[in-house]
Amino acid sequence: MNSTKVQVLSEGIAIGNLRKLIFSVPNQSKLVPNQEKEKLQQAIEKSIKEIEELKTLDKENEEYLAMQVLLLSDPVLLEKTNREIENGVSAIEGITFVLGEYMNSLLDATSDYLKERVLDLSDIKARILSNLSGSHIEQFTKPCILFAEELHPSFLIQNRKKLLGVITKKGGYSSHSAILCRQFHIPYVLMNEDISESLVIIDSRKQQVIFNPNQQEIEHYTYLLEELSKETYFAVPHNNFQFLANVSENLEIKNVNQYGFDGIGLYRTEMIFMHNDRPLTLEEQCEIYSEAVEMMQNKKICFRTFDIGDDKQLPYLKVHQKGVENYIHNPILFKTQIEALLKANHYNTVQILFPMIYNVSEFELLKKWVLQIQKEIKNTSFVQFGIMLETKEALEQIETFTDVDFISIGTNDLVVDIYHIHRDVQTEAVNEYLKDLLLQLKRVVDFCKQHQITLSVCGELAAIDSALREFIKIGIQNFSVAPPAIKVLNHVYKEFF
Repeated sequence: MNSTKVQVLSEGIAIGNLRKLIFSVPNQSKLVPNQEKEKLQQAIEKSIKEIEELKTLDKENEEYLAMQVLLLSDPVLLEKTNREIENGVSAIEGITFVLGEYMNSLLDATSDYLKERVLDLSDIKARILSNLSGSHIEQFTKPCILFAEELHPSFLIQNRKKLLGVITKKGGYSSHSAILCRQFHIPYVLMNEDISESLVIIDSRKQQVIFNPNQQEIEHYTYLLEELSKETYFAVPHNNFQFLANVSENLEIKNVNQYGFDGIGLYRTEMIFMHNDRPLTLEEQCEIYSEAVEMMQNKKICFRTFDIGDDKQLPYLKVHQKGVENYIHNPILFKTQIEALLKANHYNTVQILFPMIYNVSEFELLKKWVLQIQKEIKNTSFVQFGIMLETKEALEQIETFTDVDFISIGTNDLVVDIYHIHRDVQTEAVNEYLKDLLLQLKRVVDFCKQHQITLSVCGELAAIDSALREFIKIGIQNFSVAPPAIKVLNHVYKEFF
């Protein structure tokens, strides 16, 4: 089998003919500045018109498209490009230079989220260049697997019904394109290699792309896709179990409700913080959290306090390690978030999850701090407190956490901490450590049963069927996964019950 390992941005399986997409810049004729300025103005106006038309076709992503219109309508963009044209360059060279400066400033940011916004600017650039050259953004007529340098969100929105899967060289998990692919259930992977083959298979479960599959592989994956198509994205009846969802923004909650999840087991609030280059105000956070609570109504929603450090940085706040020290050194940021969460707790459904806890003293400090804030603002809502179990130290001392309401096992960081296996290869190496991990987690299961503490798994292993089966065998009954992984929960649950 000819295959290569890839980084998965959106789960799924796809088999189909490859379609390469290459954006090219045409050769320039003799330059006349006023004509170049006029061409630029017309290209921007045409781009805005095209995006406005897209907005009418895709209401779900109207907000993103509206942002593109605002950027294109920015008079500063036009003024800066016209100055470049006056210095003797073409409209194409001018807009490429100006948007390149914008993109470089984002690449210098410490926030991974802001760095991935470069793709959004690249999307705008590609549309303007297309209209300047007199060409059109390609619209696919046949189903295919796309291979491109990068995936532009507006192109994805325009061609979503024809895309079986996507392979690009550039991208990121929190990029808008990746979020949209997860929303549209389109498998999306990153791969550095060039592809010349016509027929390929994407298998996110094995983190691989298969080139020139043989007849047996084609038949196997065709059958697999047929079987998966029979399953619906809706939770099967699951007595005594909790099917929960992991989300990073309110946009994803629509699928949580559509798929019949029992609640949200992990809301990654740091992703909201990473959307901005400044701290969010109390009012802004309260609006976001309140909307999420209202969308879930009477279902539990577990908010993880902002989990920054290491690979996740904020442009206005530099930290090196995750954990309690972040909150102690940034008390206003923590207090503002907690106050917003408490004020959003309209139905007493909010749970507060503390990440990277090493010992019970850290948990008690944070819980006491939250209760103090609640008293200061005279908030009387009921809230539950829990820890994300993701450090070796907390696991070794698990019997001391008798005062927590719930424990969420974060397998991603826990496996790194115990076995030093990077999270990017954990699913591939699962057989190397799973048996030992289960032995250690059995202590946690027994402890939680003894003290009536709710226990769940929210790491990536909860969406791997082989690991999920073993978790059920040792007595774990609550799982929190990315919304599309509801099919995995359904499949494994039906095997047991």
